[in-house]
Amino acid sequence: MANIIAQLLDPIEISEYLRGISDAETTWALYDISTDPTEWVKTGENGIAINENRSERCLIKYELWDETPPLLASWDRTWTGSVRFTSGIVTAMSGTSGGTSYGEEFDLGRQDTIWNARIYRKSLGHEEFTPDIVGFTLLKIQFWAASP
Repeated sequence: MANIIAQLLDPIEISEYLRGISDAETTWALYDISTDPTEWVKTGENGIAINENRSERCLIKYELWDETPPLLASWDRTWTGSVRFTSGIVTAMSGTSGGTSYGEEFDLGRQDTIWNARIYRKSLGHEEFTPDIVGFTLLKIQFWAASP
């Protein structure tokens, strides 16, 4: 049975233009990942580009698992893939008004490792307050080590 090793609910709200999750020591790596507007998630060395340009605000929860976590069914969207992080410490990046902001750092506990990752997305809404009006998105990002 899979178990959570560590988790972090990032208290920093990511404003418009979430770029994605990058290695904390090589944040420039996200700029090297070319994405197509139709792609929701794309990986590259040291980064996971996430297309959330329509979300005005995002909250992110990170989870580190000891093996493949069980699938969750109640989310709007899911993506699964793999990525290598050099330092093993990740952070969210967003760009607004020509500046860059960062979320809290999450330590995966291992350097230069290929990680499996699963990203869940849910846009919040309630009754007539539809997700496009509320403009708030939750992201849960789960990591577990890839098989050697």
